This record gives sequence, structure tokens and C-alpha cells, in this order.
Amino acid sequence: MFYRKGAVALGIVAALSLAACAPAGDSGAGKSEGESYTIKFGNVISAGDTQNQAYDYFAELVSERSDGRITVEVYPDSQLGGEREMIEAVQAGNLEMTAPSVGVLANFDDSLQVFDFPFIFEDAETAYKVLDSEIGDSMLEGIEESGLTALGWGENGFRNLAMTKETITAPEQIKGKKLRTMQVPMHIAFWESLGASPTPMAFPEVFTALQQGVVDGVENPYELLYSAKFTEPAAKLTELRWIYDPEVILIGSSFLEGLPEADQEIITTAADDMIVKLRELKAGINSEVRGKIEADGGTVADLDEAERQAWIDAAVPFYASNAANVDTEKLKAILEAAGNTTFLDAIK
Repeated sequence: MFYRKGAVALGIVAALSLAACAPAGDSGAGKSEGESYTIKFGNVISAGDTQNQAYDYFAELVSERSDGRITVEVYPDSQLGGEREMIEAVQAGNLEMTAPSVGVLANFDDSLQVFDFPFIFEDAETAYKVLDSEIGDSMLEGIEESGLTALGWGENGFRNLAMTKETITAPEQIKGKKLRTMQVPMHIAFWESLGASPTPMAFPEVFTALQQGVVDGVENPYELLYSAKFTEPAAKLTELRWIYDPEVILIGSSFLEGLPEADQEIITTAADDMIVKLRELKAGINSEVRGKIEADGGTVADLDEAERQAWIDAAVPFYASNAANVDTEKLKAILEAAGNTTFLDAIK
């Protein structure tokens, strides 16, 4: 196993896991020097979003650096299934790459649950600093036991509220509201702690559920809310930034290990450069998309300092009750690296 640091000291992991940990599927085995082949890269994000722009850039880099031998085919919009399905397909060797939310990936490595706690990071710069540190590197090590290799930290962004009937600005207003969440235990537990009724469902089902009133709202980054058209039925938004949602760029361990070393180098270094590109694309995207939402008739409520603090204060009991259910020492390390003393004090 080895680690490589990405461009501009991003500290991006490109760990190659032990073959003994790999699943039976081994679509990379037997590839010889100079052989041509295709890598399928599935994700749930809408085509054209910043993530898929970065994934397309990755495909271009891999093709260019392999002189066209290696083709990366990007499949957006859940074409190859939901996030969990695609992770399992990568494990089985039926899919080469995917980029799930860390919340879903935590089902395969429960140490990642520490990122499912609310209000850890105040801004993206703080998140980058933590993810690019030795702590961030160490957080990716555990997934190797699942036959998966992390090529680095991707990014979905900060998740905000979008409601169908009323704007939510205070934690008590969410009581009784049916809120679509991912199937992530800590996400569900947090919203339940506020009195909401979290309703997990697969991403492709959300638009219809909002339209038909099955749920009252959804939480996602602005870009995804808009590109998935959730802001049509759920046009009352709040810039809550309740959680920063990193994604992990995954490749099957057995697939990667079955490639010639030169091809492994092409893929891992292209992933480094892709993540740099993704962060460049993410810069400013929230303001741009928020403007589009408002131009289309949606409303976006900003929280003043006191209102935001009310949400943070409301999360303190959640930390006190749930910190023991995850790797508490890692949670403390992440909070300390982020400079988040409020929740550190709550779990000491």
C-alpha cells in the first residue's frame, strides 16, 4: 500500500490496497502493457453539474496520457443505479469507478460516520484543510477492507433546505415536517432529534415525492437541488449549510491492482488533477445557482448570526447523545482540526 500526495499539496490519497482484501470480481486482472480498455464511471449527479464536468475532465486526461488506449465512460444521473448499488458493483468488479457521498459510503466503513455530524465545517476552505491533512488521509484507509480504493476526496458541497410550503429558519419550525434524507443513520438521527420526520428514499424518487406531497422538503446543495429540478416543487429555500458533504472517488481495488504500473500512475495522477479542477469549479457555484433559483421565482432565506447559532445550539444535544455511537476519538480529531470548540466541549 502506498499514498501519493496530489498537486498543489492537496494531500489526496491514492492508496493501493492489498489484493487479499479484494472481492472476487477482478475486471482489471490480466491487463498487459499497452492494452486498450474501458473504465465505466457511474454517479448519481446530474449531467452538466460541476462534479460531472470534473469527471469528464478526468476522462480527457486519462485518454490523453494513455494516447487514447484507456477510455473513461462517465454515466451520470443514476444511469447505473443508486449510490449504494454502484459501490456494491465496484466491489463485485461489475463497475470500475464511482463517487458516492461519504454518508452512503459510511455503510461500508463506519469510521466515516464522523462526517455525518452537523455543522462541523463553517466553510469549504476549512473542510479542504482537514480533508487534505493526515487526518483526512487516515479516514480513507478503512475502505480498503471492502475491496475499494480511494483516489481522493470529491465534493458535493454544503447541504441546504428546500421546502414546498413554508420557509424554515428556526429549528423548532422543522418539527413534524417530512424531510427527504439519504439512508444515512446519523442524518436521520439528527433530524429526528429536532422533531422532524426524516424520510429516506432513493435520489431518483425525490422529485415525484415532492410533487405529490409525500415529503415536505429535501436537503441538498444548491447545485443539485436546481439541476434535479427539486426547486420547482420545493421553491422555499434556506441557506442552512447544515453539513458539508464530501464525496469519495472510488475505484475497485482488484481492478486497479490488475493494471500495469504505468496505467495505475495515469489513473491516480489524473484523479489528483481532477480534484483540483473540481474545487476550482465549485468556487462560486453556489452564488451562480442561487441566482438562477431566485430568477425562476424561488426564494432563498439567509440566516443571521443569531439564527444560525440557534441551529448550532440545537445540535449540541445530538453530539452529546451520539458521539459514543461512532469513533469518538476520530470525531474529536476532526472537530479539533476544524477549530470547532462548541461540539468538542459537548463530547468531552
